[in-house]
Amino acid sequence: MSKIIFCNNSLRGLILFRKDVFESYAEEGVTVILVAPKDCDFNYNNPLIRFIPIKIESSSRNILKDMRLFISLFKIYKKENPDFIFNYTIKPNIYGSIAAKLCNIPSCAMIAGLGYAFDGNGFTKRIMRMCYRFSLRFPKKVIVLNTGNRDYLIFHKYIKKEQLVLLKGGEGVNIDQYRP
Repeated sequence: MSKIIFCNNSLRGLILFRKDVFESYAEEGVTVILVAPKDCDFNYNNPLIRFIPIKIESSSRNILKDMRLFISLFKIYKKENPDFIFNYTIKPNIYGSIAAKLCNIPSCAMIAGLGYAFDGNGFTKRIMRMCYRFSLRFPKKVIVLNTGNRDYLIFHKYIKKEQLVLLKGGEGVNIDQYRP
């Protein structure tokens, strides 16, 4: 049986924005594991959808906390040994991509937007961009939602063209749940 991990800095974000995706995998018989901080209720009766809570402090600049996050992700990925990992948001993209590579598990980094790490030129932001540049070498694919992010990542050599997947028009919206 196949197994997929979805890792994000928010369980709420996974459920709000990726629910249809991971539920469709479960309907196909794939075991789905959500890895995120518990910032909302998790009420799935489907035994194929599990939740593993982790601690991510998205805005923290504490390297010790980030190393604990990396070790947590590495241990989870190693123990669960999924067939594939989808990492979303900056810290899972950085630390999750490295952990997946060390565990020899194929992964994908999803970049909804480059965000604050790419805005400005302070010391911390330069370090974050260096971490991103290093870690984005490892995912099989890097998904972006707009041509600006695509162009930036390729021009500045964060990723190779063959890694890139551009979802023109975004990820899609469930119009039954979110009415226009």
